[in-house]
Amino acid sequence: MHQQPQKAWLAGAIMLFASVVVGVAFRGAGMGLLALILLWLATRDYWLPVRYYVNEKGAGVRYLGAAFEVPWERVKYVTITSEGAKLSPLPPRSRLEPFRGVYLRFADNREQVLEAIAFWREQTAGKRTN
Repeated sequence: MHQQPQKAWLAGAIMLFASVVVGVAFRGAGMGLLALILLWLATRDYWLPVRYYVNEKGAGVRYLGAAFEVPWERVKYVTITSEGAKLSPLPPRSRLEPFRGVYLRFADNREQVLEAIAFWREQTAGKRTN
């Protein structure tokens, strides 16, 4: 589960409340349950153990039921935030860019992650596809 359990409890309560509202609005427990399932699926990387990796082939994220990765040759753009780094196979102004790529969240390893990204991008600079 997430590193801040109080936020996880709050998020869970909000999801449960939203599911009850949907169930009442549609007059059916099935719709409320469906809403809860969809909300959980949309936020599963928040609830499930997540494994991030950066290696010679690319970068990725794995958790129960899903794996997303992007090979270095396809990385066109890197966005660095205070919480992580987004590796995208699309140009930054693309409308699909927010929905593609891999977001690597930092733990207490920001510098190591950024160094690994820089190292592997440099190693594969001549192999990139356009």
